[in-house]
Amino acid sequence: MKSVDSKLLLGLVVGAAVGAAVGYLAATDKKEQLLDELNNVVGKVKEGFNSALAKYKESKQEPVQPAENIAE
Repeated sequence: MKSVDSKLLLGLVVGAAVGAAVGYLAATDKKEQLLDELNNVVGKVKEGFNSALAKYKESKQEPVQPAENIAE
């Protein structure tokens, strides 16, 4: 039960932070510049995630021995 409560609290905090960020972007005069910077950061995060995912997939493509060879 404690794990569920901590996850709920974390979700609420993250949601509040995202809401505050969206509110700030909507109210600021420099929102175009901020959105461009945010898009750059998001692009870098996507590239890093895709790179890590590709490395993970490569490591999982090891040849598998047939079950009959394992018993020998």
